[in-house]
Amino acid sequence: MKVAWPPILFLFCLVSTGFDCLQRLHADSGENRTPIGVGWNDCCLEIVRAARACGDERLAAYIEKWPLPDELGPIQSQIVARIDKKLQRPAWLGKASEHAWTDFVHLRQKRALYFFDRAKNEIQKQRRIHPRDGMQSTNDSMRLLVRVLRENPDHAMSRRALGYVRHGDQWVWPNVARQLTQKKEYSPEEGWLRNGKKTIQTSPQDFLLLPGRSRTQPFDTTLQLFHSDHWHIQSTAGLLHTAALAKQLELTRFIWRQVFPGFVLTPVELSRRIIGQARPRPTSLFKVVLLANREEYIDSLQPLEPNIGRTLGMYWTPTQTAWFFSNQDSDIQTVEHEATHQLFAESWPTSPLAGSKHGMWALEAAACYMESLEETDFGFTAGGRRNGRVPAARERLLDDNYFIPLRQLSKLGRSALQKEPELPKIYSQLSGLADFFMNGERGRYRNAFIEYLVQLYRGTAEQETLWKLCERSPEELDAAYKRYLSSP
Repeated sequence: MKVAWPPILFLFCLVSTGFDCLQRLHADSGENRTPIGVGWNDCCLEIVRAARACGDERLAAYIEKWPLPDELGPIQSQIVARIDKKLQRPAWLGKASEHAWTDFVHLRQKRALYFFDRAKNEIQKQRRIHPRDGMQSTNDSMRLLVRVLRENPDHAMSRRALGYVRHGDQWVWPNVARQLTQKKEYSPEEGWLRNGKKTIQTSPQDFLLLPGRSRTQPFDTTLQLFHSDHWHIQSTAGLLHTAALAKQLELTRFIWRQVFPGFVLTPVELSRRIIGQARPRPTSLFKVVLLANREEYIDSLQPLEPNIGRTLGMYWTPTQTAWFFSNQDSDIQTVEHEATHQLFAESWPTSPLAGSKHGMWALEAAACYMESLEETDFGFTAGGRRNGRVPAARERLLDDNYFIPLRQLSKLGRSALQKEPELPKIYSQLSGLADFFMNGERGRYRNAFIEYLVQLYRGTAEQETLWKLCERSPEELDAAYKRYLSSP
């Protein structure tokens, strides 16, 4: 006789399968049972079945799509993962599928521990590399730490290692903790406020101090100050546009730290943070000026840069200030480009002469690379031969046969590069080169390129530094670049 099981008992049997799988995963230390390979697939499949048995197709699809694309196989772009403030159950989760969600959370916590162990092992391996035997890099360790927090946003050691501090029951940047300690509140529309006090506004008769001038210039519109977590913005464009710019700048900083992690922390610094010997500290605010329109922008900056009319934004190195203007067709890529210059130049002490004598192409290439960002369900991708200006680089190379050899390009300093008669074509090639060095041949040269940027900004790089780090001749790298852009 066939006996019908009570629905509750049937549900328990299905969802407990995921828990049994977790126990087997925990007990088996073999290579095939790691929480990102076959072990993940086995456990994930069982939890997905449990969710579907509960009638929760949305949860099943959510779990199936959880792994990042580069965990499933080689890809041609860089992954930037979103990090939640805390791990919370989705608002749409039904009560019947809570057990499946709990099993999924347990599996993610297991993955977090796995990624953290790999991050620790990687940074220890990097610390053992002697300078004469190769370069040290934090790129892989920091990438793994980000994945720890994606799985478990409350993993304390990873939070501290990546620069967060604990304030009350939340993890925040040190600059945010400082503001909260001073009893300030953050308004997305007006920035950091004390006791609800509105953003400081000056009168129309007040002045905007311009770099490189001994005088100031008046504007017809009211000046406003906007303080975000890491930026001090002086604006004539109104709070709506200023707040939007502040949001974009903060997002660009978050992404930049994942795209160029080897520039953010040295191996020594990251190693000390991982073991709790160093604490992240607040940083000075970056300075930005946002003007109401293009006319104000050109009028303000033309004495400094005669070709300012050809630009949509500018980072002015002598005063460490980024300049933008507001318009209805606001160019987010311009913000990402100029903010990237600012982040590289000011995140820690750098040489003001970086790129002035040689290697300027790499500084511009890195900023162009940040223009290739694409938003996804999991965060963003950076690079890829179909994104940013890389399609234009491919067209210049394949259709126009335009190419400047790396040996020649590396000799150009800031002034020489800007004087090149075919500058737009060169910028296309720079974008292609950035994508090649960051993503070509499965990221083979990524660490070398980021280390080259480190040395350029420190003022210690030579013209030959990049290809020495890549352990290839510039001619070999030229050929590899051409193959990369030529492939389908």
